[in-house]
Amino acid sequence: MSTHPDLPKTLVHFTGRPRAENEELPDFAQGDAEDRLVNILHSGVLRGNTTFWTDAPVICFSEVTEEARRVMLREGVRRGPYPPWGLVLDRERLIAVGARPALYVSRTELALIKEELPQRTYNRCVVYEPDAAKGRSDWLFEREWRLCYGPAQTAALKITPELVAGVIVGRKGWMPPPRQSAVHAASQLKSMLEDIPSMVQSLRENMPAGASVGRISVSSGSWTTKFAGAADRLARWYWDGGALVEDGFSFGVTGGPEQ
Repeated sequence: MSTHPDLPKTLVHFTGRPRAENEELPDFAQGDAEDRLVNILHSGVLRGNTTFWTDAPVICFSEVTEEARRVMLREGVRRGPYPPWGLVLDRERLIAVGARPALYVSRTELALIKEELPQRTYNRCVVYEPDAAKGRSDWLFEREWRLCYGPAQTAALKITPELVAGVIVGRKGWMPPPRQSAVHAASQLKSMLEDIPSMVQSLRENMPAGASVGRISVSSGSWTTKFAGAADRLARWYWDGGALVEDGFSFGVTGGPEQ
């Protein structure tokens, strides 16, 4: 891989961006940018959908350099700053699974490509019309890459520890919440405690003469913190309003990672 400073070793999948008011999101992408990052870490899967000019699902990434990331998070380019939430992914591994740079073309070229070239090539295209008289469309700053799928395929990229270099988050020391809520865990524990008297009675009825019940312990260990395996020990950078700051590692898993 080239070591040119303008070609970063990682790509970013931002889980939020400034959106048009009428833009609709798929069911799996509901909530805000933080919610979407949590869903990805919990499920271990990055999902795609159709987007502008595509007729089949794609997963999008950005080849922004470190300085460009700061600009996008601080002031943005067109519709305002990007929310500081996203996955930082290994460029070489994305290439290995088929991700490639988007093709920036005119509307005329786009029509020709749709007629003459394979669907996946068409779905890598982004309209580039910087002339306002032609209905200005200029998204070059995103330096977009796409992983394209067929119309009958499920656009789902498994997130592995080798693929994920880290996460961008909105605050220092951030941790994704447990998959199972504390309320649900507490309810389970309460139910178990209520069962103890009947457990003790059953033990007494079935124990040899002269034996006794000493102590019963109840553990809720793995109920309250369970993340996908890829969320274990991720590097983390938090946005302090002006820069991305290293924040060590995150998401040590209680009870072992879920594969």
